Amino acid sequence: MSWSDRFRRKFGNRYALTAVLFLLIMLWGAGTVFFGILNEATACAGYELPDLPRKTDLSVPGRERAGALPSAPADLTLPAQVPAWPERVGRQTAAAQAAVTQALEDDHSLIEVYGAFQALCGRTAIEDAAEPEYGVVRLKDGSLSFVGQGEPDPQVQAGELKRLQTALAQRDIPLLYCQAPSKLEPGAEGLPYGVEDTSNACADRLLAALDEKGVATLDLRQTLKDAGGDWGDWFYRTDHHWNQDAAFVSFQALAERLGQYTQTVSVGGNTRRQAIHIDPIYTDANSYDRQTLSRFFLGSQGKRVGSTYAGVDDFVLWTPTFPTLLRYTGASGGDRWGDLEETVLYPQRVAQRDLYGGNPYTYYAGGDYPFAQVTNYYNRQGPKVLLIRDSYACAMTPYLALACSQLSTIDPRSFSDDLLTYVDWTRPDVVVVLYSSGMVREEEPYRLLSQAPEPAKGDALRRVEK
Repeated sequence: MSWSDRFRRKFGNRYALTAVLFLLIMLWGAGTVFFGILNEATACAGYELPDLPRKTDLSVPGRERAGALPSAPADLTLPAQVPAWPERVGRQTAAAQAAVTQALEDDHSLIEVYGAFQALCGRTAIEDAAEPEYGVVRLKDGSLSFVGQGEPDPQVQAGELKRLQTALAQRDIPLLYCQAPSKLEPGAEGLPYGVEDTSNACADRLLAALDEKGVATLDLRQTLKDAGGDWGDWFYRTDHHWNQDAAFVSFQALAERLGQYTQTVSVGGNTRRQAIHIDPIYTDANSYDRQTLSRFFLGSQGKRVGSTYAGVDDFVLWTPTFPTLLRYTGASGGDRWGDLEETVLYPQRVAQRDLYGGNPYTYYAGGDYPFAQVTNYYNRQGPKVLLIRDSYACAMTPYLALACSQLSTIDPRSFSDDLLTYVDWTRPDVVVVLYSSGMVREEEPYRLLSQAPEPAKGDALRRVEK
């Protein structure tokens, strides 16, 4: 039997490993306190000596006359008494606690050591006592995943989307619901034994309910399965998001689906409706340069267990080879004008490698904002789309923005205004809802309309104009 097998047999039990780590931390803390208390500068003195002036000029006599004592400094005060040992214990304990906290927040060495122990012991599920919903599991392909639980009522979710569809239909605007995938492949989820996740089951029930109610859907899980290859290749190994390959393939499917709708265009001073057409240059992968940053990204799951357990992901930067000119409003940094790299892309987010402090995923679209809008000055005949989204949409936003004349995005997790007011303001050709597995396990993200009576279109427009 090898040494690693013997180690796993002896310490593979999570309670034994926890006890060992707890004992090591306690010994370290006790040693810090003990040696701090016995610091020879104060522990044996009893009193702190005053800081007496030292003689530096040998030409000056040290005594005023023979046999006289040195003159006492004018500001000599009584020596300060050293705190009693209970107070010193308290101070040193606080210092030790601060040191542990600093190590966890800045150095992350304890996370790395902890992750190395978990990997050596072959652990496939790492609980988080403080935040159980963020416990991490290792899938059979070696990538990491959160485990999502939740049993929402699909009829409630579908009913809310049907309400939105009805309100939009009064404005001659169609609704399309897109189901983004999770890291768990439908039908072959690859979870460790005894671990369950409800994401795909919730998505299946919701899509069936939407079909019954006549709400149009696009299942991007099926899009990726049809594209072939290993399911894990569509995702970062250490993060819960899909990667740029998956986002681009899904964008291609969405662009094709948008071709089934119509848009309003201006011709000779008049407006008319025509089929949406998206120039193939935007959906052709060869229209983009790709630069790979090797071992650059430690994702949300990897940050919780350390790179020693999870490894580190490569990160790929996609940039168009064709000229672009856009305006990005509502995002960080105020209004951003220029080409794609000056607006929707954020090169400063990947300027340096910072595994724990950085988030390269926000290179695309900058992150999550309540409301943002991209105006494309080089594609004025493109469609106008309102995208209701979660964080998965960050990776898709640059491609969709290039394919549209105007792309408006709303994140319902932080958006608190009236949705229909923004619909009447932006006047999109199509409204798209793009949700991932984190949203489909809940009911609240689907309550997009207030329970109050819907405002009339004219009233909403007058309110915006004021």
